Amino acid sequence: MGLHPWYVKTSTVDQNLEWIEKQAYDHRVLAIGEIGFDKTIDVPWAEQEHAFTRQLTLAEKLNKPVILHCVRSYNELILYRNKSNKKLPWIFHWFNASLEIAHELIRKNCYLSFGHMLFNEKSKIFRIFPEIPDECIFLETDDAGFSIEEISEHAARLKGIPLNQLLKQINNNFIRCFGNL
Repeated sequence: MGLHPWYVKTSTVDQNLEWIEKQAYDHRVLAIGEIGFDKTIDVPWAEQEHAFTRQLTLAEKLNKPVILHCVRSYNELILYRNKSNKKLPWIFHWFNASLEIAHELIRKNCYLSFGHMLFNEKSKIFRIFPEIPDECIFLETDDAGFSIEEISEHAARLKGIPLNQLLKQINNNFIRCFGNL
């Protein structure tokens, strides 16, 4: 549960954040997110930052992992990560950056989630995915026209490992982040 940066509006941000803060105590809410930053939208940076910091504080207070939206904002989120509770997992939705940034985030107890870009041989992700430790990945569809089965099978091929090995590792990653539900 979270207020995505695309939906941060001056007139409703505080009301929306108050609602999220009340709902987040429910045990069925496993994480705070998708929250973060997006430099390609018209929402002013200060408003994105206000929504992000309030939700990050909530996640830390409730000890719930954070799912991040990050578009052209990795440096800023790394600065926030340096000041945050590094025991609390952060999961970068639709990771799309360099191997160097990936390794820096992984060192800071972050997980990287991958989806349909694994099929794009021209993408950075296609090239670096085999180098990402299995202990730090998640897979997602993000409504991109591929099933999670297709993405999982392709990811296992790119990693050069059996599908059941990859799925077992992702399950272990889930348990590390969210507990054994």
